[in-house]
Amino acid sequence: MVISSDEEEGYISEELVDECISDDDKGEEEKAKYPEFDEKAIFGDIQLQLNMLFPNLTVFKKAVTDYNIAIGRVFKFVKNDNERVRAKCRSEGCKWEIFCSWSNEVKTFKIKKFVEPHTCARGFKNKQANKKWLAAQLVDELRSYPTMSAHDAFEWFKRCRGIHVDDYQIYRAMKLARKIVEGSEKLQYQKLWDYCEELRRRNPNSTFGLKVHRPTLELPPTFDRLYICFNANVQGFKAGCRPLIGLDGCFLKGYYGGQLLSAVAQDSNQHFYVIAVAVVGQESRDTWSWFLTNLLGDIGQYSDNG
Repeated sequence: MVISSDEEEGYISEELVDECISDDDKGEEEKAKYPEFDEKAIFGDIQLQLNMLFPNLTVFKKAVTDYNIAIGRVFKFVKNDNERVRAKCRSEGCKWEIFCSWSNEVKTFKIKKFVEPHTCARGFKNKQANKKWLAAQLVDELRSYPTMSAHDAFEWFKRCRGIHVDDYQIYRAMKLARKIVEGSEKLQYQKLWDYCEELRRRNPNSTFGLKVHRPTLELPPTFDRLYICFNANVQGFKAGCRPLIGLDGCFLKGYYGGQLLSAVAQDSNQHFYVIAVAVVGQESRDTWSWFLTNLLGDIGQYSDNG
């Protein structure tokens, strides 16, 4: 069904018709006649209709994108500038089309033509579901589920968004979404000095060692390794754990990788008890020697502890 307002083809002449309308109150009265788009509408419940008002074209384009992805249709923007946007279905033979532009009558953007519904078949892959769109969908999920894996994200998109996403798209989208949620990993390294100082302030007699690599004074320091040992953990080990220590190293997931070295004991409930940890670039004689030297300085010799 083709639904079109008088303004759609008269984009230029509209200015002549509305030239005499300059009163803001008049504009507000006219705006009340038309439905306004609900920006809080959740995915799958987005409604579009003729004469619907939008605060700007960015909101309109997002609404059109979410609307079509939700119903499994592929479209394209064929007219896209600062004053108007037109979108059409990509499928051959489908007449679906929508047009939105500035309206002098209501002093905002309005849908002036809407040809619906889609007559093409539903699909489960959509070119409009690009990296930025996928990442935006994942932001809230990652905030509530920080350990979400790529497989979890794939299943979530299939279940909650009705689309199939390729592996490389999932990886790129999750990387961007995590950057939005957690901030840039690279920039977070700059906060390690402050982090260690805060730990020292709140945990007296504890040990926090940060080592950096700086070839010349002209270059900024880069992270090398970090050692963390809380005094409370040391006292707990001495007071209630068996006098045996296990050492382990594991790979860290993330953009910069690295390895986690740890020293653990066993408490009276047969549970693992962490004494100290360190983040290093890789396991080596040098990093293990550095870790054990720090550990020995914190817990002391066995003979010293009775």
